[in-house]
Amino acid sequence: MHRFDLRTIPAQPWVNGAGTRQDLATGKHDSQTVWRLSVAAIDRDCPFSTYPGLARLHTIIGGAGTRLVGAGVDLNVRPMVPVAFDGSIPLDCTLTGGPATAFNILYDPTAIDAELHVLAAGAHMPEAREIAAFCVSGSATMDGQSLEAGQGALTETAAAITVDPSAEVLCAILNPAR
Repeated sequence: MHRFDLRTIPAQPWVNGAGTRQDLATGKHDSQTVWRLSVAAIDRDCPFSTYPGLARLHTIIGGAGTRLVGAGVDLNVRPMVPVAFDGSIPLDCTLTGGPATAFNILYDPTAIDAELHVLAAGAHMPEAREIAAFCVSGSATMDGQSLEAGQGALTETAAAITVDPSAEVLCAILNPAR
């Protein structure tokens, strides 16, 4: 199991200066990165970076939300509601109530099938090639390891995740593309 904690991961500024990113974990196949989990701080309205050939799963974990608009895309992104979009489409991001924080999965859809779920309180047993849990608030356990807000873990095959009643936890399911 690989554990990560936002308090120990340095923030990297975006090229456009409108925010920062903290990389939590990456997955490789044949020495190519095929997925990345990160948390982004969005400080102001801005264009999102494009990632040709990649897909994105995006969830607001702090702040009121954002609106993402581009060619054929108009997404009102609310807290703790994952949205999916093509990373190659240029999108403008408008904050809907001040700065926001987002959990992101950036992945190559030709190599990876990715899902992002908000876990309800209770016990969960997801199965996948790789499983990541990220505790947004409150506390949870993954395979008996305690997770507090801002902490997460990545494991392979299956995981026993228990979410406390007041917690908010995201679960990424990463499998080879079918």
